[in-house]
Order: sequence, then structure tokens, then C-alpha cells
Amino acid sequence: MISVLWVFDALSPQMLALAAEVDRQPDIELQIIAPHPLPTELSHLSGPVIACRNKIDFRAMWQIRCQLAENSFDIAHAYTSRNMANLAWACLGLRNAPQLIGYRGTIDRLSRLDPANWLTFYHPRFAVINCVCHATHAALSKSGLPQRKLETVWEGCAPQTLNIRNRQVFAEFDIPPDAFVIGTVANARPVKGIDILLRSAIELVGEIDVYWMVVGAIIDPVVAKLAQDPRLKGRVKLIGSQPSGGGFCGLFDLYVAPSRKEGLSMGIMEAMSQGSCPIVTNVGGNRELIRHQVDGIVIPPNDPQALSEAIRVLWSAPEKRASYADSAQHRAADTFSIQAWASRLCNVYRRLAGVAAKADLSPATSRQVA
Repeated sequence: MISVLWVFDALSPQMLALAAEVDRQPDIELQIIAPHPLPTELSHLSGPVIACRNKIDFRAMWQIRCQLAENSFDIAHAYTSRNMANLAWACLGLRNAPQLIGYRGTIDRLSRLDPANWLTFYHPRFAVINCVCHATHAALSKSGLPQRKLETVWEGCAPQTLNIRNRQVFAEFDIPPDAFVIGTVANARPVKGIDILLRSAIELVGEIDVYWMVVGAIIDPVVAKLAQDPRLKGRVKLIGSQPSGGGFCGLFDLYVAPSRKEGLSMGIMEAMSQGSCPIVTNVGGNRELIRHQVDGIVIPPNDPQALSEAIRVLWSAPEKRASYADSAQHRAADTFSIQAWASRLCNVYRRLAGVAAKADLSPATSRQVA
């Protein structure tokens, strides 16, 4: 039996679904430390309620250390940099400390001049850094982390946790129920490229009869300004943050992810799982999710003209659109399900526990389990 401790800041519905699936593994014994109590159905996994307020939180360190000392964990897995730092500190001088796993969800390279990175990703206590996609793995490798510490573990989505909408909801936003709708789900920060989507919308005025919907907070003022362009005549709907916003993905005839930078997008996975046809930019983990002209169309970032052309192609070819959507949905079910994610993650735990048992922590090559 492999005893695993998770140290979390917050547990999303996807992470709770993952916890339930990991708990079903016959050889994994899981306990979870989080700032809030777990739901009733997962209460048997609960450790102490601990909140890491910053990277050097002495109270949290002591609480985590006590939990480690009282239990014989083989592995401790921290999912934020704050938790990574406090977990590493908690193990200082501890006999029989567990093997530590960190987590990286972005594709940014690390700076060796940032002291915080030496408390986390460069800290020698971490045996493995869990990378969400190959692009993250590559960025950390270029940042000087040894290949033996890097594990690519694709995540997955749990559509059953979403409040799936039907097209009747369009009436709330003055969209005809039979309209062709192009949409995305993202908080509109500049990195998400929503301005590119709206520039494409302006370019396509008069060519195709569509509505445009953005689900998420509008943080980039450029997006708000573009949405008011008189040429769009109310066709753009910025509906703000919505509870279980991913439940809108299946309403869109085309789901567009025009990101300038991305790790492994939960929005794209949710769109795939609900049968929406994706158009995504060739950045980060997007190209790992969507195979060009198989599951959707992959375009260059920062290119409204390329996006417009992809939209034209799919708007005018319903059979192609349906084929891509069907392929994406099957790929989500086969490769990006919670069950597939749990299998990949638990295989990392099994390998690390086996390596620790043999006292051999220096494999020659990196492991990619995506």
C-alpha cells in the first residue's frame, strides 16, 4: 500500500472527482490537507484543516510537520508554490520524511534569481515536479531542472460536475435558440486573447450570421471596448462569470481558445467533452489537447485573420465541424477523463514509491506519462 498526502489550497470540482478516483485505487491510501473541510462523501480522506497563507507560514509548517511525524506517508504532493514551500520546510530534519512531489501548471520558465523558486521548484527535497503538459515540462527543463525530476501528467475534466446548460438559456441574452454561436469560457485577461476573438468578429461582419459569447470576468479593458464596436450591433454577449461556467461550452457551435499563452486548458477539455468543435491557438498545451484537422483546427496566436479563416471554413462545412466535434469528444472521454488522469497520476506515485524502496533516485531519462 502506498500512503499519499495531498497538500492543497483549494479543491475544485475536478480535483474532488480526482480524489474520489484515486481513493478507488486498491494500492493507494490517500489523505488530504486543505484549508476547508472536505465534502461528506470524501470526509474519510480528511486530514487536519490547514491553510498556508504564504511561502513561509510557521504555523502551517508546524501543523504539516506534526501530521507527517504522526503518519508514515510514502509521498506528499503539494499543488501550489505556497504549499510546496511549507511542505519542504516541514520536512527539514524529519526522520522518515516522505518523497515530495510539486506541481507546475504554467509554461513560464523559472528564474534562478527569484529566491521563491529555491523554496519550491529548485528545492532538493522535491523528487518530482508534476507538469500539466509537455510544454510545461519543456519550460522547466530549459530552466535547469534535471530531467529525472520532471513528470508530464495530463489532467482531465469531469463533465458530470458541471451544470450543463441547454440552448433555452440563450433567450436570457437575446440570442435566438437556433442561432449559430461562437463562444469561449475564460476570464478575459490579455493572455487569453479574447481581443483576437473580437477582432475576428469585426472582420467577419456581413459575411456570416453568428453570435459571439464570452463567459467569464472581463479584466482586459480592450475586450470591453471592442465589444462595443457599432459594427457588431449587439452580436457580442459578455455575460460575465457564471456558476459552473464550463456548462456553457456545449452550447457553442464553435469553441474558440485564442490564448497567447496556456498550460492545459480546462475550458478546452470541457468543450471537447460536451461535443463542441474547437479552434485553438498553437501555444502551450493547446496543441496537446487538439490534433489539427482531427479534433479541431489549430491556428497561430495573435492572428485574427487566421482565426477568421478557420471560422469561415467550419461555418460553411457542417459535416467537417461535426466530425471534429465527435473526434474531440471521444478524445476527451478516452484520454482526458478523470479516470485517465487518476491512472496517470497514480502510476507516478507507484514509480516513485518503487524507486524510493530501491534507494535509486537517478534514472537516466525523463518520464512522460501524458
